[in-house]
Amino acid sequence: MLRTFMCSCLVAGAVAGPVLAEDLSQWSFGTESAITLGDVQSLRIRIFKTFDADGDGALNTDEYTAFDKARAEAAKQSHSSFLLRSVTGMSRGNIDTNLDGMVTRSEMEAALLGWFNSVDKNGDGLITKGEY
Repeated sequence: MLRTFMCSCLVAGAVAGPVLAEDLSQWSFGTESAITLGDVQSLRIRIFKTFDADGDGALNTDEYTAFDKARAEAAKQSHSSFLLRSVTGMSRGNIDTNLDGMVTRSEMEAALLGWFNSVDKNGDGLITKGEY
């Protein structure tokens, strides 16, 4: 389950069209025993490589909508509560902090870092099964 988290994903070179949900559901994230901060940073990179179709360093409305749909479809197909939580947790309203309609790499990085730190209950730099 840990390996398929946002497999949301999170996140293959840049593509011109929407990513198929089955592609997203196959993403590997972390290991069977833990997720590291490096895994989270790699996820952000993968999200942008996959969904930033115009390569401008930000996810515009169409690109983020494709990301939303891919997460929702992957969660629906997997029935994973972790993926289901990512549908809401990674919504544009939670990530686009300056409300300009674009999600920049730095906004995504800050959101993922905040998520990581909130889930890493013991502060050891690893998210393990007991923490999520």
